[in-house]
Amino acid sequence: MKKVLVLNGSPKKENSTTMLVTNNFLKGLESTGEYKSEIINISSLHVKPCKGCLSCWGRTNGKCVIQGDDVQMVKDKILESDIIILSFPIFIFGLPGEMKVLFDRLLSLLHRYEGLPVPESGPFHGFSFDASKKSFIVIPGCAWSDWRVFAPIEAQFDCIFGKGEYTTIFAPQIRTAVAMKIRPRFVKFLTKYEAAGREFAENGFLSDETKKEVIKPYYSDSVYKMLVDSFWEIEDGAYAENQKK
Repeated sequence: MKKVLVLNGSPKKENSTTMLVTNNFLKGLESTGEYKSEIINISSLHVKPCKGCLSCWGRTNGKCVIQGDDVQMVKDKILESDIIILSFPIFIFGLPGEMKVLFDRLLSLLHRYEGLPVPESGPFHGFSFDASKKSFIVIPGCAWSDWRVFAPIEAQFDCIFGKGEYTTIFAPQIRTAVAMKIRPRFVKFLTKYEAAGREFAENGFLSDETKKEVIKPYYSDSVYKMLVDSFWEIEDGAYAENQKK
């Protein structure tokens, strides 16, 4: 049985809208009976911030000088897993804060910088362990329709994993689609992620056709604009009611 580790970067934990996408992907992945997944909610962990001392790259040989939190446990699970999935909502075109704090502490999993030129397409550092048999999947979600909102995320993980060396499953419109609770269409919206999970289980990668399908917004621009307007009308109404109290 292959191990799948999901690092959920949403502060909403199991109520994360992006995790709806991830859970459907897991459903397809596990349908073959060959995978078993574990989900770690990063916001439930005790993680102290990195000091930037670089000791883990030198004098302590991979061991962080900061002790007494959950970082070593996460490292161990990453090393034990066959597939690592990073699931998170986009916060101001980047990672949620708690996820970024954890990632800073995982520096020792990357090879130290030794002054070499930046590679054309490969990872900037490479891993300090054998990751040749591991798969990395990045699942960011947001309310935007335009795929360009994912570009800063993709650029960051290109530096970490290497361009084309990991799988992206972008989830546009997911935040608003969940908030508006349009069940029949929303259920259909999620089925493509389950299908992507089955495909990954069978092939170990997603076809170019599937990659294009998962990033495709479900709603047209005009319909989605109506949904977003309705969402903010509800929010503005809630604010007005709170002001009366």
